[in-house]
Formats: sequence, C-alpha cells, structure tokens
Amino acid sequence: MRKLLFSLSLYIGISMSLQAQIVALKPGQILSNISLKTTNGVQYDLKSQRAAKGFIVVFMTPSCDHCKAYEKRIMDLDKRYKVKGYPVVAIGPYGDYPEQYPLDALPEMKKLAIKKGFTFPYLSDSKFKYTTLLGVQTTPTAIVLQKKANGFLITYKGDIDNELDVKKKPKRKFVEEQVNKLLK
Repeated sequence: MRKLLFSLSLYIGISMSLQAQIVALKPGQILSNISLKTTNGVQYDLKSQRAAKGFIVVFMTPSCDHCKAYEKRIMDLDKRYKVKGYPVVAIGPYGDYPEQYPLDALPEMKKLAIKKGFTFPYLSDSKFKYTTLLGVQTTPTAIVLQKKANGFLITYKGDIDNELDVKKKPKRKFVEEQVNKLLK
C-alpha cells in the first residue's frame, strides 16, 4: 500500500511540475494556428486566411497607456502591410475575464475597436491560451508570423519600435524591419 501511495504521489507531483513548466514558443519555432473570437462575435482563424503570407500579431489592451500610444502606429502597420500579405491581428489577453478585468475585457475591446475604427480583427484570448503559449508578459507586444506549410514560423517577438512618445519618431521600427526582410 505504501508503494502505491508513494507512486501515486510521485506521479501527481511530476504531472503538476510539468504543467507549471509550460515553455513559451520563441522566434524560430512554429505556431500551429490561432483561432479566437473577434469583437464582432465571429471566430477568426489564421489558417483560413488564404491570401495572407503571414501576420503581425499585436497583444494589446484598451486600458494600457502604452497600447493607447501605439494605436495609430498599429493601424498604420495594418494599412501598409495588409496589401502586401501581412495584416495586423490584435489580441486582447483579458478578453474573457469581464469580472476580473472590466476595463480590458471583450466589451471594452469592442468599444475601442469601433471608436478607433480598427481595420483589423481584435481577438479575445481564451483563458490566456495564446498569451501563455507565446510568452507575452507586457502589452503591447508584437509577434511577426510567416506562413509555412506546417503552421506559422515565429520570426520576431518584441516591441513594435523603440519610441513610446507619440510626438517623437522612432529610430528603429522593429516590426517593419522584420516584415520588410520577409517580403524580399
């Protein structure tokens, strides 16, 4: 009986330890897909976007001051790169948590998308699935994905550019630099 209890305890401990050590995907790895509900209530699936060569995924929240500072730049990225096959897709990490995060949940995301006239889908992450899978810890965080036969190659993860002040021009535009490399 002791051996059985010890084995069972060991199994539970190892299982819990493995779950706690979920390793986030990094540049150079493949993301199989992203499929989430939009602020319009429809499911948006990256794989079903046949014309896209890839995506600029931006994790952003309605109440984050840094995200607010980047709204125009994110819309400009979509306008510039959608026609070249790299549209923007925004993801709200707290979309399905209206009680815990009322300022960043789906209803506020929807208001923001309408108010600002977003030309890109704004998706509600389900239980932090993609936020965790991609290791996103701050907003805004940009991830550039290149379409491959087996999914989407993560080619960049990080800041959009190097300037938070909307009155100043960034010296480095990291997302643009990465997408331009992919377009060559």
